[in-house]
Amino acid sequence: MQVIQLVCVFGFSVFALLVSILDTRSTRVEHPGARAAVYFSDGKVLTGEISLTPGRTFKLNIPRAGKLKTTDMVTGEDVQYGKVRHFGLEPVREIRFYPEKEEMARKWRFIEQTKYDEKTAKADYSPAAKAYSGRPYPLRYLAATVIFNSGESLEGHLYTTVVYLETKEKTHRLILRSKQRGKEGTTLDALVYVRRIKLLDEGMHVAPKVTVKFTDMCFGPTDAVQAVTRESLTPIPTKVTDSNDTCVVESAFGEKFYLAVRKDGKYIVGWPEEQDKELFALAQDHLRRQRDFYNAKELLGVVKSEDSREVLTLVNLRRKVAPTHFGAIGGEWDKKLGTVVEPWRLSIWRWKYDKANQELILSCRGTFFRIILLPKDPTPEVIISEKLWQLQQKNDIVIVGQSQKKGVLEERSNE
Repeated sequence: MQVIQLVCVFGFSVFALLVSILDTRSTRVEHPGARAAVYFSDGKVLTGEISLTPGRTFKLNIPRAGKLKTTDMVTGEDVQYGKVRHFGLEPVREIRFYPEKEEMARKWRFIEQTKYDEKTAKADYSPAAKAYSGRPYPLRYLAATVIFNSGESLEGHLYTTVVYLETKEKTHRLILRSKQRGKEGTTLDALVYVRRIKLLDEGMHVAPKVTVKFTDMCFGPTDAVQAVTRESLTPIPTKVTDSNDTCVVESAFGEKFYLAVRKDGKYIVGWPEEQDKELFALAQDHLRRQRDFYNAKELLGVVKSEDSREVLTLVNLRRKVAPTHFGAIGGEWDKKLGTVVEPWRLSIWRWKYDKANQELILSCRGTFFRIILLPKDPTPEVIISEKLWQLQQKNDIVIVGQSQKKGVLEERSNE
């Protein structure tokens, strides 16, 4: 009887999963896309309405030497390595794909040929030979350049994404990959790929720079402001202007952002002051159990997403030196200072939230500030600010620090 019940439950679960998948596919047509022309490597061109699956975005991995850069808080150099940016179709003007590497490959396996002499106990560790089989097949690696309505562009590798192009004849399901592999015996010319996607509509206006006006705060020469994108938790270039109460955020690509401020040695972060006590306790337990380079982790705040599927945590992180019977463990050796230092970060961690089982799975991290401390230095003080959380934005202007005033916004927007 129990076996029958288990089979019924399992069958119902599979049925529910299939229904949810079909329901997701059916809802796609309810969200109209934008007009676009899609160019293929074989010369074919299709024009129609292009769209993404609802809830999905493009993900572009910006490799080393990517154009988008920010300031490293430790070295002071402009670096941006391996960051992933999320964006939809609205801020995009064009996406271009080009072969980064092409080759004809064959299946192979290593042939074990290690020779061992039992008398001398010596082995031949020369590289093992490869044995090839089958006919050659084409292999292509694609890079992408994304041009935004702001005139800015990013270069990198696009994660596999499915787009739908609805023409007069039918709806085409196009799979955009960064790696293509053809069948054995075919050529690279037969391996067709999307070469260009050009949006024909004007699209969403995206300002290359967003001005943030602080109504109750001024900054000195040692103060700083840092923005982190809300979707991908990527730190983006943020600079204080000469007016001392205004900063400029660049390369947001229409994405909203979180703000944090370093002022007079203290760190102020935009975050809700009211906390869900039960959720805070759950996040604190998972943060404590999370194995990480930073062995001193303090939970400062927690907030749940609107759909209750994700949880954001604000954490104060430090790699502290811990004395043990085997000597000091932890910290990090600094060559310039010639001593052990303790890195510190003020970060946001995003978790996948399983409400039924009360489980959190870490999925993404973003950092506002990162500095190097000596073991004797105190951990920087962090203050939560509701004003920095409730950002009031109109076009490319953000007001921080007061309730929305129509006159102020209109005056700034007309400048």
